[in-house]
Amino acid sequence: MSFETVLKAAKQGDPDAQVAMGYLFFKGDGVVQDRREAARWFGLAADQGNAEAICNLGYMRAHGAGLRLDLEKAMELYERSAELGYARAMFNLGFMYSDVEGVEQDWEKAFAWYTRAAEAGSVMGRYRAGVMLQEGRGIPRDPQAAIAAYEECMEAGYPKAGYRLGMMHLTGDGVPRNPDKAAKMMVKAADMGSEDAMCELGKMSLTGEGMVKSENNARKWLSKAAARGSEEAAQILEGIKR
Repeated sequence: MSFETVLKAAKQGDPDAQVAMGYLFFKGDGVVQDRREAARWFGLAADQGNAEAICNLGYMRAHGAGLRLDLEKAMELYERSAELGYARAMFNLGFMYSDVEGVEQDWEKAFAWYTRAAEAGSVMGRYRAGVMLQEGRGIPRDPQAAIAAYEECMEAGYPKAGYRLGMMHLTGDGVPRNPDKAAKMMVKAADMGSEDAMCELGKMSLTGEGMVKSENNARKWLSKAAARGSEEAAQILEGIKR
């Protein structure tokens, strides 16, 4: 669909087209980047009750991107979007309560919003809820529930969950310690792109835990991890060279 077609529909009041225009100006995709103009288009769609646009305005408030930084207003917008059923807004609320400086940390609220996001289809929400269940943040620690969450995320192709699951099998957290199973999980996660899993496979290859001891294999995995930005993998490789 051409820019002119989208612009025409947006001017005629189509909220989806208005959201599309907002993204174009926010990213500078085919137009000069103008985040104030992006906010204007998102605002027009938000006035019509578009949950995605409302969430985007919340993001812009939370990050001071095109709009004045206002965490309280961001929370209000996220909640408004979340109550309309928008999963990303639910996840963002969870993140605000768990990770954002300037918002009073509240693990119980974070877990509640991550869980709602997961129920609305957010894989990242399911993963974050799993991490909290594993670590017992704001809720009783429940490794079995964490494993179930990670397995669901793995099925959805989320590599971080595979790494976490692999580490649980490697250390015996909530399950019998099983390095062989851990290695299989790590390989799956690495194939999905997890540099943490690649690094761990390199370390396991050096020790022979869960797989054949092989410096060549270790170099292969560590090199892949380092190429993806793993500082730990780069340091281990340097140590091998020395």
